Amino acid sequence: MPQPINSLGRVLIIGSKGLLGGDLARFLSGFSEIVGVDKGNYDEHRGKRFDILVNANGNSRRFWANEHPFDDFEASTVSVYRTLIDFQFKKYIYISSSDVYEDHSSPATTDEDQKITAENLSPYGFHKYMSEFLVRNRVKDFLVLRSSMMLGTQLHKGPLFDITQGAPLFISKDSRLQMVSTRAIADIIAFLCAKGISRETFNIGGEGAFPFSEMERVVSLPVRVAPEAVRQEYEMNVKKLSAIFPLKTSTEYLKEFLTKQGIYSSARVA
Repeated sequence: MPQPINSLGRVLIIGSKGLLGGDLARFLSGFSEIVGVDKGNYDEHRGKRFDILVNANGNSRRFWANEHPFDDFEASTVSVYRTLIDFQFKKYIYISSSDVYEDHSSPATTDEDQKITAENLSPYGFHKYMSEFLVRNRVKDFLVLRSSMMLGTQLHKGPLFDITQGAPLFISKDSRLQMVSTRAIADIIAFLCAKGISRETFNIGGEGAFPFSEMERVVSLPVRVAPEAVRQEYEMNVKKLSAIFPLKTSTEYLKEFLTKQGIYSSARVA
């Protein structure tokens, strides 16, 4: 694993009580002064200066966003603009989504230089894409990180959470999802900052995608699928990042998560 510098300085994490923000605060605290901000203490830190601002906030509920586009615009785009005005910082890191791509199912259609026609995006993806442009337009030193499905200690939604709760999946077994751990994202952020990389966009995810047809072989809990389940395919091109940082596969990140949850069934893997 590439070693980060001893200190990233004073780091502000927006969304510090969320899945990613909470884990970033924990994993980066060993070599940084972390200040976590959420709705409860936002005004308390307004106007303060930081070395790095990591925006891990914004709505992450795709289905809700597409049903409530105006509310999602406020949660995912207006909120980003507000942070650009409300805080002082040297470097801004925006956590975006693979949904900014029109076709997020294949590495062939998702490299970082891919031309994106905004009119073809869902409200959720469009608002994330707009936020990326806000950051590029207003910030001199920035990183945009387009993340795949995250696996972390505070997971509270999605197919893996449904399995742990004994709930049916709303994605079909022929779905394929790219995954990455929140720990890996923290390590990637530390690495990119240590290298002084700036004004770049990176896709973040494990190599390849995990086929959910294999889920019953790696998890020790029952896997049920809802009748209305739909097929999903997410696999971004991660060659740009993997050329400078050693990524694991999506399956490896998944197995690590399941092991920590105590529900990895290695005996059932051929």
